[in-house]
Amino acid sequence: MNGFVLKPEVTGLIRILRIMPVIASTVGSFALGFGLALGAKGFAVFNLKHAALIFAAGLTLHSVTGHAYNELQDWRSGTDKLSPGILSGGAGVIEDGLLDERKLRLAALAGILLPLMASLYFNSLRGYYVLFFLLAGLWSSLAYSIPPFRLAYRPLMGEWLALFPGFLACTTGSFYILTGALNWQVVTAGTIHGLLTLGWIMQHHLPDIGADLMATPAKITTPAFVYKKWGPDAVRLVPAVYFFLAALAGAAGGFFFKTIFYLAIVPSLLCAYLSVTTDPFCVKSITIREKRMINISTCFALVMALLVGLGF
Repeated sequence: MNGFVLKPEVTGLIRILRIMPVIASTVGSFALGFGLALGAKGFAVFNLKHAALIFAAGLTLHSVTGHAYNELQDWRSGTDKLSPGILSGGAGVIEDGLLDERKLRLAALAGILLPLMASLYFNSLRGYYVLFFLLAGLWSSLAYSIPPFRLAYRPLMGEWLALFPGFLACTTGSFYILTGALNWQVVTAGTIHGLLTLGWIMQHHLPDIGADLMATPAKITTPAFVYKKWGPDAVRLVPAVYFFLAALAGAAGGFFFKTIFYLAIVPSLLCAYLSVTTDPFCVKSITIREKRMINISTCFALVMALLVGLGF
């Protein structure tokens, strides 16, 4: 009797979801928004159905639409074919014959449907401001990879003009939909988590620098730009800068808004230490530290969400 075997298309879709980075980035962003909303409104008015719909819509937009387009463009440019990365280098769905370019495009378009329907529903409850959060998420998922923007291929632009607005929108948007308001505390929480996420994403780019520079067009990520300008030893400072910024955001948030934001200093500096002690010539060293950074930032987001949800 033959065992249960998934169809190639299903296997391909599962691969492009890339659960580990999605949990660390998007799930963490939503957790903070939900936790702050719970702390602000309490269990009595916290709508679990709405929270589940927000989560599902955001997760689909990131893990399906964003990842499918990124997989497609990185395959076309050639960087995924050349990458020696363990965690990086794409999901290999085209190379392994699981999905072709047409199916990747269809998956990316299908991933927009649930976020669009959810936004229209929440628009009827909260007003048109909800659409701004949808647009931020769409922009992040599309502009990061696809022409003519292809911001991932330009230093600083990929993280600041595409990724960071998307992560911040997850936190602030979920809070706004659940509470009908915004405040500086949720913006601060989203900023801290967004900076931590950018830090480990920069670490994620390190093994791909050589492949990125040989791609067509060349993928000039911020680490690749630093490599060209200052050499390989300098690239490990790129993630460290973002982690230091996260520590500063935590200090500012603790001073001006909530004492609990001071907690962000510890994971931020710990991740910065992992960054500066990375061997930029060793894929294993980069990967081990990236996994630790992801675990630290994920745990921080979930613990912070729990604490603010309990009223701390």
